[in-house]
Formats: sequence, C-alpha cells, structure tokens
Amino acid sequence: MNWREYPMARLLFPLLLGIGLEAVGQEWLQWVAIIALVLLLALLAFWQRPGWRFSRRWWFGLVLNLCFFLLGTLLAHFHDERRHPCYPGASPDRKAIILGRVSELEPTASKLRLSVAIRAAADSTGRLQTASGNIMVYLDVTADSRQLQAGDVLLLNAKRIPVPKALNPQAFDYRRYLHYQNVHLQAFVEEKDWKLLAHRPSLATRARELRRFYLQVLKGHLPTQNEYAVAAALILGYKAELSDETRNAYAHTGAMHVLAVSGLHVGIIQLLASFLLGLLRLPWRHWPLVRTLLLLVCIWAFALLTGASPSVLRAATLFSFLSIGQAMKRRANIYNTLAASAFLLLCIDPYLLFNIGFQLSYLAVLGIVYFQPVFYRQWYIQNRAGDYLWKLLAVSLAAQLTTLPLSLFYFHQFPLYFWLSGLIVVPAAALLLSAGLALFALHLVPVAGIAVGKLLYGITWMVNALIFLVQQIPGGLIEGFWIGAGAAVLLYLMLLCTVLARESRNFKWVLAALGCLLIVAALHAAREVQAHHQQALVVYHIPRATAINLFEGKQAGLACSEGLPDKQLEYASQNHQWYRRARLLARQPLSGQAHGQTWWYHQGALQYGAHRLLVVQDERLLPSSPPLPVDVVLLSNGVDIKLEQLLQKVDFRLALIDGSNPPWKARAWLEQAGSLGIECHYTAEDGAWVQEW
Repeated sequence: MNWREYPMARLLFPLLLGIGLEAVGQEWLQWVAIIALVLLLALLAFWQRPGWRFSRRWWFGLVLNLCFFLLGTLLAHFHDERRHPCYPGASPDRKAIILGRVSELEPTASKLRLSVAIRAAADSTGRLQTASGNIMVYLDVTADSRQLQAGDVLLLNAKRIPVPKALNPQAFDYRRYLHYQNVHLQAFVEEKDWKLLAHRPSLATRARELRRFYLQVLKGHLPTQNEYAVAAALILGYKAELSDETRNAYAHTGAMHVLAVSGLHVGIIQLLASFLLGLLRLPWRHWPLVRTLLLLVCIWAFALLTGASPSVLRAATLFSFLSIGQAMKRRANIYNTLAASAFLLLCIDPYLLFNIGFQLSYLAVLGIVYFQPVFYRQWYIQNRAGDYLWKLLAVSLAAQLTTLPLSLFYFHQFPLYFWLSGLIVVPAAALLLSAGLALFALHLVPVAGIAVGKLLYGITWMVNALIFLVQQIPGGLIEGFWIGAGAAVLLYLMLLCTVLARESRNFKWVLAALGCLLIVAALHAAREVQAHHQQALVVYHIPRATAINLFEGKQAGLACSEGLPDKQLEYASQNHQWYRRARLLARQPLSGQAHGQTWWYHQGALQYGAHRLLVVQDERLLPSSPPLPVDVVLLSNGVDIKLEQLLQKVDFRLALIDGSNPPWKARAWLEQAGSLGIECHYTAEDGAWVQEW
C-alpha cells in the first residue's frame, strides 16, 4: 500500500482529528490554534528555501499535517453559531420579538415544528437588532399555521429557551443532535404571538415546493398509504408519511437504508442521465463540456429535490468528482475521490462529521469498494442469474461489515436477514426510482401516465409485501446490544489491522487485530461482571407520568403510572435497561405489588435492602402519626400537599419530584424545600434520579 497514491486521504485524516478535538468545546483552543497555525504557515514559507525541502521532508510533512489539524479545529470552532457576534442568545424569562425566515417545517404529534433562521431579534431594551442564528419554533396546529411553508417570513413574540439536555440516562440526546445542526434555541409560540409578513423563497425553498408537487403526483397514483409512503421516501426522500409499522419492518430487516436517499439513488440518477445524454451525439466542439455540466445539473437537482441530506450531499459530491474526472479523461482513484468529497463537505460544514448518516454512508461506500471484490472472488458461479445474486449479496456483506460497529453503537440491534432484504430492495430501488421519474415526466399524458403509475404501484406493493414477509421469519432481529465508543473504535482498529495484514502480508497486523479483539472481549466481560452484581433504583423523567425501575443483577422490575403508552416508556427507559444488560421481568402499576430477592414494592411503598422510598399520590393515604421514617419521598401526580404538612406525617431526607407533576406545583415545592432546608431533586431540571448500592 503506497500512501502517495492517496494525497487527499492523507490531508483528510488531520482535518478529521482537528474537528473531533473541537468537540471538547474549550474556548481557549481557538487562540492556541490561531497562533500555532500562523507560526506553522510561516515555517512552511521558510521551508521553501533551496536545500531544505528534500533534506527535511519529514519535518515538512509533519508541519503540513499540523496545519490541517489546526484548520479543522478552527473550522469547527467558528462554525458554531453561538460564537457569531450577532447571535441573539436566550431570553428564558421574558418574551422578545424575533424576525425570521422558515427554512423547514414538519408536523409532530401535537405541534407544528418550524426551523427558523433568525434575521433580527429584540435586545434587552426592546430594540430590534440584526441577528443571525437558528431557532426551533413550535406552533399550535391551526387553520393559519397549516398554510405556512418554507420561505415564509414570520414575526414572533416568544421566549428564547435553550434546548434542554437529555433527562434520562442513555436516552437519545436531542440537544446534542440539534447542536450539530447548529440549533441551540427553541420557542413555544401561542397563536396570538406570531404573524406572517411575507414569502421569500430561495432555491432550496423552490426545490421543496417542487417536491411537494411531485408528492401530490405520487399520492394520485398510489392510493394506499404504505405504498405511497415508501415510494415518497425512496424516490423523493420524504419519510414523514412512513408509519411506525412500516419503519419497523424495514429497520428490522436491514432495509432501512434504501428509504434514505443516498449513493445508490444518486448513482442510478447518474447512470440514467449519462445514458440519455449519451444518445445525443452533437457535432459541437464544446459538447463534452456541456454534457458534463448537464450531468452535474441533474445530480445536484436531484440532491436538492430530495432534501440535501448528508448522505445525498456525500453521494452528489462523489459522483460530481467522478464525472469531472471522466470528462478530463483522468483515471480516478476511488479512495482519493472519496477523501476529496469528504474534505470539501467538511470544509463547508464541519459538523457533518458528527452526523450519523454521513458516517454510515462513507463507511458503507468504503466497505463496498474494498471488501465487495474480496468477497465476490471467493465464489465463482457460472450461472448468470446466480452470479448476479452473489454480486448483490457481496455488496450487502461488504457494507454491513464496515457499518456494523457504528450500527451497534448507535442503534443497539443487528438484523440477521439483511442479506435477504438486500436481494429484494437493491434491484427494486432502481426499478422504483426509474418508474417514479418516468411518472413525473409523463403524469400529464393520459394513457402513459396511468400505465406508469400502475407499474410503480405494483412494484412498490410487491416490495412491501416481501419486506413484511421477511420480517415474519423468526429470529430475524437481535436487539439490546450495547457497546461503548471505545469498543466501537477498537472494532474499527481491528478491521483496519485486518486490511493492513492482507495488503502487507505481515503477520504482526494479524496479532494487532487479535489484540484489539481481545481488549473488546475483556471490556465486555468486565461489564458483564458489573451488571451481574449491580443494585440500582432509577426514577425516570416522563412528562405527566411516573416510572420507577429496580435493577437487581441482570433482572429489572418496573412500577409506572397506569395507561402509560409503551412507546413513551421505552423512549425513556429501554436504552438504560440495555446499557445495564437487564431483562425486564414485570411491569406493575403504581398501585400494584411486586418483589425481588432484596426488594419488595406494595402500593407505593418500596423497600430495597435498607433503603425506603414512598410514592405520595394521595394525602389521605399517608399515616397520621407517628411520622413514617423513609429515605426518599416521591411526590407524584400533582398531589395536593405542602412540604410542611408532609414532614408532620413522613420523616424523609430527600424530596423527589418527577415529571408527573405540573411545573408550577414543582416550583412551589422547590421554594418550600429551600426555605425548610430540605434536599430536593426535580427530574425536569436535574434529570432522572439514579441511586446505586
């Protein structure tokens, strides 16, 4: 392996390290990076003197790598909107005027969620000042709000609230997710506090309007919801209509990637556009240049039309480089082209590095490029159909190999029948995308449009039926995997060492790969021992509900509010149960009873070893005298009692307030606790309460 053949990969690596270092978030890093970068650039200029460049080329390479490392740090540092001089900041205690433009909108269960780019904001004196930044706005769903669209300019009067942190252990961190989209503020706006001023569409807005039009075309030809939702996701990248049942079917069979527009879709567009443009053989001298420009227009128009997600941007940039290289009659190195596309995208938006879709798409392509030929050459099939199926299977195996550690780290599950679903969805994606584009072109032609629409509906229905059939095969999904970031890195190091061993034929890399695997096994064994001996009590934060989890070794018991939806409970607690490697034995209502080896629970009274917790939901159920001694009282369901009164009936050291209580009552209890000198824990502010023994 000769690193000189991959100059962009050599430059990309220090850039990635620099962007990753900035995630630490230390303010002083920017000044250190700026000073160091200036000094290193001066040193590089000095190195241009004759006689220095060759004799000290190793030092020159080191300094160049340090320059790109510092460049990555500075790019990520200054990309954060909070460091811009016009960033308005939060105003959680008062309403303030915001002037902004809607960049994206999406309906949720009870609200309309808007991504708004701030153009002006009122300062502390009430004067409107030029501002820049982003804010997530939630509106009530009304007749007026339903008419809003991307590009609308709104005048809002609302509190600018920081996005809250994750309140439950190991739960999805929405604040971190929004941070890497450069959104740090949110606002809940009442109907009377917003006004539509104008509509100012941009190129992206025009693309969304065109996508909305084509979605109506699909809806007119695909009468059933599942088929329309899958076609909309696969062809136009619009996944809002997918039902939970359909999402689960594709996710559990390992076919979810086909519903996220990515390299497969962009590659099909590039092939179709190249084929159609190749039919035109014009005698112009500049026709090759025009043909390449038209090809790039097709690629980027499709990227904009489908929402320009990170995976689409990666694919569009990659295929653009490949198309330009072909036009220049240059032999492209796919690894160098991949690195160049990543380098360009990260210079524009360094936060893409932390996007899951961006990471998975690059790893999948790397796996397909390197490992697919390796797998394919292991089995020669003379039959043409068998050979084609083996090629598809080799692609699925290669992509799954390089994305597996990251998939386990993020999603904690592994679909065993990914290879079977891949044989279905990969060829179907080409058919569906081609039929969809044909429908968009011919939908106004009476007979042809209807025929293409019927064909598209039939293919989509067949794909859905096969995916749901694969889902029904027993044992198709293993879930509950939990690996940390360190284990994921070690697995990738093991994979890298395996590649180096194959390329260099050196046994020391095999030993290094085995060493990485041994460390992963040791980490897993240590975590298993820890889980086997754990004893913990967790009170989760769930809005308008109470949930208590008791961990005893690798078993868990749960007491929660009656009528609590499974989806809401799983969102709060399932990741934590997987992290602790515990299996939920029973789910009891708060009014029920249950017991383990070292704990028992009876109608709100919990004894765990020597520790006692009392759930207070009704003042009438409390003992009159003498005061009942407990360690913790859990105030739940907005019980109508003051802490002074509670102290007369219960002797406790900690007052625990969970999400089942209204915020105004929780704040009243916090004030009472402060005046009485009582320790208090409020899950809406302090997060879930975790007690381990």
